[in-house]
Amino acid sequence: MTNVQQTDTAKPKGLKAVSHPFVRFGIGSWLVITTFLLLTLVPFVWLILSSLKSNRELFSNPFSFPSNWSLANYTSAFAAHPLTIYLRNSLLAALSSTLLALTAACLASYALLHTFRFSRGIYLFLIFGLLLPVNAFIAPIFYLIHFLGLYNTVWGLALVYSGISFPLSFLIIKTYMDTVPRELLEAGRLDAASYHRIFFSIVLPVSIPGIVTAAIFLVITAWNELLFASILTQDQNSQTVQVGVRYFLSTYSANYPQAFAATVMAIIPTVLAYIFLSERVIEGMTAGSIR
Repeated sequence: MTNVQQTDTAKPKGLKAVSHPFVRFGIGSWLVITTFLLLTLVPFVWLILSSLKSNRELFSNPFSFPSNWSLANYTSAFAAHPLTIYLRNSLLAALSSTLLALTAACLASYALLHTFRFSRGIYLFLIFGLLLPVNAFIAPIFYLIHFLGLYNTVWGLALVYSGISFPLSFLIIKTYMDTVPRELLEAGRLDAASYHRIFFSIVLPVSIPGIVTAAIFLVITAWNELLFASILTQDQNSQTVQVGVRYFLSTYSANYPQAFAATVMAIIPTVLAYIFLSERVIEGMTAGSIR
């Protein structure tokens, strides 16, 4: 009687079955993501389609595609209101406030890299601003900006935005600077480098991903801000695009397609900035969380 040898059909050890991402991630999770994606994209797509219609067509068929695909509302929006000035003011306020906040956050983060008396208390005090409701300080901020002579100016907005954004930028940059190897700092001290030299030559270049991450958040926040832009500016020469969009809708006349076109132009810069710089944001956030 011959022995029949059975072939081993088992899978080699060390190899794992690769499942489809849809199955591995879970159907419920994909449904949640798809629902959230639809809730986010559908209003934006409707806004773009509505900006290509006329007023009559918008009210007669609000959810249909435009019968005539035209960019007339975008060109007429610049003629109806000083949209270029609004966009310029938003850009100046966003960039200058981001520069001020990042400068202060970098200096404070570097100072708190060194342990000294009350350093822990100072750290908690600086991030305490994240827990404070900004709306509660509208009146003090208004009187302070008016006292400084910066009311109805872009620079007054930039100063307020930088103060509001400082706690978040400080937290992001401080978290990233904490990952800088202490050996680099010790090597700089052994080479007789001053604190300024160590900051500019070692700490600051290594912290660039964290600084870029904070800058993206600050620019987007300042660009989209409306409350203080409405309170601290009065005429169109100093108002931002978020405030300027309101002028397309008045009590006696309302050109909704033009307002939608202006809104799209106000949204697109921040969307493009995040799309092209999202990898930087992820890199900065993940690198700052690993020590």
